[in-house]
Amino acid sequence: MAQSVKVSATEFARKFTRFREQVQTAGVIEVTAHNRTIGAFLSATEHQHYLDMKKREREVIKTADMDDDTMALIMRAEYGKAAE
Repeated sequence: MAQSVKVSATEFARKFTRFREQVQTAGVIEVTAHNRTIGAFLSATEHQHYLDMKKREREVIKTADMDDDTMALIMRAEYGKAAE
């Protein structure tokens, strides 16, 4: 996927039809005002990805449901140290 496109809010509002087509290839169009990102326009694919990520963000995994290898990795983990 290409890098996200940045456009001003004014340009986005005036040329919405153009950006509606462009977002399909860009994936994300960042909308700015006064050089600050105020929002984003997502393609359907990126929107679905966002929804999936939000769903997994709240997913609860019980330790009783974890396999022994995963549990062992967690038990050996040290704060501030990257996994090897």
